[in-house]
Amino acid sequence: MKKFFLMLIAAGCSVLAVHAQVAPAKNEGTMKEVVTRLQALSTDRAIEKAYLHFDKPYYNPGDTIYFKAYVTAGERHELSKISGVLHVDLVSKNDSVMQSIVLQLKNGLAWGDFALPNYMSKGNYRLRAYTQWMQNAGNSYVFNKTIPVNGKSISQVYPAKAASNKTDVQFFPEGGTFVAAVPSKIAFKAVGSNGMGVYVKGTVVDNNNAEVAKFTSAHLGMGQIFITPEEGKTYKAKVTYPDGSVNTVDLPKPEAKGVSLSVNNSDLTKLSIDINANKPYYLDNKDKEINVVIYSGGVVKTVKTTLDNQAIGFDLPKKDLSSGIAQITLFSGSGVPLSERLVFIQNEDGVKFTINSDKTTYAAHDKAHIVVNAHTALDKASVGNFSVAVIDESAVQANEDKESSIFSDLLLTSELRGYVEQPGYYFNNVNTDTRNNLDVLMLTQGYRRFQWKEFLTEPTAPMAYQPEVGMQIKGTLVTKDGATIPNEKITLMLSATGQTLTTNTDAAGKFNFLGLEYADRTQFLLTIDNKSIKNKTKLILDKTDVTVPLSENNLPEGKIDEKLPDYTAADAEQSTPTKTRELKPVNVRTKQSYRSSSLAGAGNADQVIFNKDLKNFPSLSQALNGKARNIDFTDGKAYMKTSLAIANGKTVLEPMMIVIDGAITNSSIDNIQPGDVSSVEILKGANATVYGMGSGAGVMVINTRQGGEVAEVSKEMAPGLLSITPKGFYKAREFYSPVYDVAKKGPAEGRTTIFWKPDLITNEGGNVAFDYFNDGPGQYRIIIEGIDNSGNIGRVVYKYTVQ
Repeated sequence: MKKFFLMLIAAGCSVLAVHAQVAPAKNEGTMKEVVTRLQALSTDRAIEKAYLHFDKPYYNPGDTIYFKAYVTAGERHELSKISGVLHVDLVSKNDSVMQSIVLQLKNGLAWGDFALPNYMSKGNYRLRAYTQWMQNAGNSYVFNKTIPVNGKSISQVYPAKAASNKTDVQFFPEGGTFVAAVPSKIAFKAVGSNGMGVYVKGTVVDNNNAEVAKFTSAHLGMGQIFITPEEGKTYKAKVTYPDGSVNTVDLPKPEAKGVSLSVNNSDLTKLSIDINANKPYYLDNKDKEINVVIYSGGVVKTVKTTLDNQAIGFDLPKKDLSSGIAQITLFSGSGVPLSERLVFIQNEDGVKFTINSDKTTYAAHDKAHIVVNAHTALDKASVGNFSVAVIDESAVQANEDKESSIFSDLLLTSELRGYVEQPGYYFNNVNTDTRNNLDVLMLTQGYRRFQWKEFLTEPTAPMAYQPEVGMQIKGTLVTKDGATIPNEKITLMLSATGQTLTTNTDAAGKFNFLGLEYADRTQFLLTIDNKSIKNKTKLILDKTDVTVPLSENNLPEGKIDEKLPDYTAADAEQSTPTKTRELKPVNVRTKQSYRSSSLAGAGNADQVIFNKDLKNFPSLSQALNGKARNIDFTDGKAYMKTSLAIANGKTVLEPMMIVIDGAITNSSIDNIQPGDVSSVEILKGANATVYGMGSGAGVMVINTRQGGEVAEVSKEMAPGLLSITPKGFYKAREFYSPVYDVAKKGPAEGRTTIFWKPDLITNEGGNVAFDYFNDGPGQYRIIIEGIDNSGNIGRVVYKYTVQ
């Protein structure tokens, strides 16, 4: 083999995925053109990603989900300055939005929370986060995280069942080519009907049924085979499944004339890249130019040589590459992509944390003093804004291999197609096995045929979505007949202070107040300045909701009812009905877009009444009276006209069960202001039975407004004057951290999240300290995550004992 070491030509090409489309140019088919196109992407289409750090891995009903959002721009993971707005949704297990908030991003950072209803049914919920700019790539970079809720439900929990027992096995030649007479590496992946990896083993035989190789899964159904295919032969894999059954799968047909690209990623310091051509290809292309393009961390590196040998190789130092996925592509001299390989680089280039606690072991309720130093691999101080969570791991057990982290999300799963099982495994305890198995993952799940043709030939698609830098209030000024009115002055006034902003309508009668910063539920007045036309015109507000269409949760982890460790003290605090009964599963008829806390899910109520029909009434019972069909209201109680019961020998009306944001209550519905209600769902008969005993008189589910979920126009105060309450930025609640009197220490409170601080800011020396009080005995776990000001990613886990 011809082996050499080349100095690489590096071209700065930050931020963009290479599969984006660019406009065709005159000099197509040259390597200069490939590099030029990649460089052009860096200024046009920056990628934004979001990662959310949560306070703990799963929750109970009544818990608060605390999270810190990190939004990055580009493949160097620098905190984004593109977007100023982040949308975050809590999605039910029935795939409807339960709560939605809007957060203000400052230098790519924000934090928020969701209060879970006290009576949620057990299951896998979901939290997603996105910016408007992300929508230019569809759902590719929308953050999605499964949120297990370990609730006590009055309805029976039915584990998800697989549609069949079929296991899918696929084989992937390295580089996408399987060339006759060239040593080849073929990766395989076996996936069960539930989407999880399945252990398989087997043999490879040729068309004469002669055995040429054996294989066995090494990790989560993945493995690899080494084979040199012979010209004129075909190959099959005889796969043996866990139940002993056997199936035959055809391997790709070897190419009679071809060239392959292989990469050895086992060395910690370098990549060994080999180009192997079989004899027919070599003879046809001898001494012709070939090129290798390496795309890593937004930087393009190229290697140019000639095919003067059937086997050519070179080494590439890993220190020249960024941690994460690197894409290596072999091109012909005319710019035709021939073979491609993805590899994962794990350099020591992230933030390193040193944690010191004032004690190695604490007593219950002791105060903990934690000192943290953050530094880079070069021992330079790491200055940044991090987040820290402390949990009682004895109560909230965690599987670090299954957990996602800031490393696995930003560097791995956001760049691969499909579901990555146990992402934490590849980062928690990096060793030879984890590196080898990660390389096989790149060969299977990172496998792509080619997307270069579209990249090199198709025109640039226009950017449909622009970044949101702040909130906006926009609309149109029209006559009573609907004709637009241009060049009129519109004033926006903050009701509380009288501060004003003004703008003029454009030629189409439209007005827009951009880049606003205001809290959710802030009241404004919107008025027309020209008094002479006030009685002849009206203001129409545009809907400013940019909600991404909600897709069904097809992730395997969203379909599996995994047994979660029970909370200890926290479970005891949940109110549970004294009697329950087993119920039949509820059939969800249609997906609805409104937020629902109903156990039946959105779209399964007999009647739904929305905020617009409720807000202008003095009490909720008055608002519902006459709208809720066949229901009477007395003293804040709701009664179905057909719900008769016998009590002490007398026939009486039985009140409906009232559920407010998932919590069953006996209080009056008039304790809630009509304007604070998002929707009211009425469940009767079979639809109500999901709530078990006590639902015979029907169920009224009241969903209150959450995080900006308000009607934008409150009402017209006078001609040309609107009172509006537009969606605004959610203000995160402060985490409650108790302070104990040393002389009066009480029993453990059963807290599972002991401490949460989303703004852990290191100083110029990379240092920061924080204090909190422990709860009861247990094994405690500190998790710090974040990104420093230079785009270095960091995570650390530190454990200690409370006796």
